[in-house]
Amino acid sequence: EIAKWKNNAQSPVVFMIDDLANVLMKKNTSSDLAIGEDWGYACRDKNSMWHFLTKNLLNKFPEIKTTFFLVTDIRAAMRLGEKYTYTQAIDRDENFMEFLKYLDANPKVELSYHGTTHGKAAVDYDDFLQEWETFSSLEDAVSQTNRGKELFKKALGYYPSGGKYCGYMSGDFGDESIAKSGFKWWSYNYDYLKWDKNDTNPSYTFDLEFNRGVVNIPTTVDASTLSLKIVNKWFKRKYLKSLYLYFVKDKSIENHLASLYNNQEVISIYEHSSPYRTDEVIQYPNIVSDMDNLIYLFSYLSNKDVWYATCDELADYFIDREKVQLEVEDNRFELKSNEALNSTLTLVLSNLKEAYSLYDMENNLLVKSVKKNETYILSYAFKVNQTYQLLV
Repeated sequence: EIAKWKNNAQSPVVFMIDDLANVLMKKNTSSDLAIGEDWGYACRDKNSMWHFLTKNLLNKFPEIKTTFFLVTDIRAAMRLGEKYTYTQAIDRDENFMEFLKYLDANPKVELSYHGTTHGKAAVDYDDFLQEWETFSSLEDAVSQTNRGKELFKKALGYYPSGGKYCGYMSGDFGDESIAKSGFKWWSYNYDYLKWDKNDTNPSYTFDLEFNRGVVNIPTTVDASTLSLKIVNKWFKRKYLKSLYLYFVKDKSIENHLASLYNNQEVISIYEHSSPYRTDEVIQYPNIVSDMDNLIYLFSYLSNKDVWYATCDELADYFIDREKVQLEVEDNRFELKSNEALNSTLTLVLSNLKEAYSLYDMENNLLVKSVKKNETYILSYAFKVNQTYQLLV
């Protein structure tokens, strides 16, 4: 049978970071860059977003794969009359474009789409319109999305394969506009709020599904939901919220992770690039405020059977898994499909007591199976409608 996830892992792990942008938000008058002030503008400079993230997390957990959500044009302020220290479209600065290409060359990083301006400012923050809420028609939504995709392509040389709604708000035309804009995958909802699925909706799953032909990748873990073991945050409101969840709702981040893992669901950990906005409200979750919790979460996952993936890799595996039909006759099999595969699929060799290997029909060895949890598996970049054989 085809494994649910690559390498027959129990769950995939995706690290999502919103609002990679050509933005600087200074909080003091010093010319030195302070941690948290950069959304991407400072590129690889000391105390930049990337410098802070790699030094404190990615270097400690090199297995992590990160999907950044990129704002392509001038990022809107939160309220009228406010402004960032610096904000510009992604194609206006050579340094920033080179930084994007540097990230794009990293096999453990994916760049995806997060709107053009992110939205429209108002007098009060509560009246801020997220980008897809501003569209008055489907044509308007598709047109601006395509304009944003062109900015992305100008900077990186290709169109984004997926993205996420700004503020998780789809407006009246969101889902249809995403389907018409040619995206492979999209993160539609903040599913981590459905922690009470067992109480109110037992059929709800934090799993992948298609939405009008687009793979829906749920956001399942808000990294600002602190573990009670992060005791140096005991005086923070976020810690008090975790206390409330634990003692009143009988819920914890550990139990949520265990539920996702035990049910083979998607573990997608959600963050922002910076805590600072124009309205001086701390933006949660964010990699600066949550770093201790992030280290705890990835330490928790480090001894689990998980597959670290980008959103694009996850979508490719799901699409390939869903579109093929495995036909088996004796020790031979084919993966039937009208379309070629884009990923390496994993087969679980159930009920086999010996280590079989994969051969083509000319008896050329392609790959050996490996034993995992008392079961043999093999992963290979199969070609559809081609006969393979398993031999001892």
